[in-house]
Amino acid sequence: MARSTDITSFTEHRQHLRDHIRKVKETGRPLYVTTNGETDAVVLSPQAYDALADKAELAESLAMIDRSMEDIRAGRTQPAKPALKRIADELGLKLDR
Repeated sequence: MARSTDITSFTEHRQHLRDHIRKVKETGRPLYVTTNGETDAVVLSPQAYDALADKAELAESLAMIDRSMEDIRAGRTQPAKPALKRIADELGLKLDR
């Protein structure tokens, strides 16, 4: 990512919003918006945002699988039927048999 060319001040961004959004959409690169040299916001194209969100969701799913595998290896599991019955009892629900 070429951050050195993809940075703008908040004032500049406000004055050239349409041009900046067009550039972000065309290049697919994020635009870093700064105030006093500090990044305040990052502007992404819808496609870049969706790709990032998909990657984050995948990472969360993989982390959940890793935690589940750790639970299985450590013996922190139980058969599904007794577990569902316990949950139903805790919630005051009746299970159909």
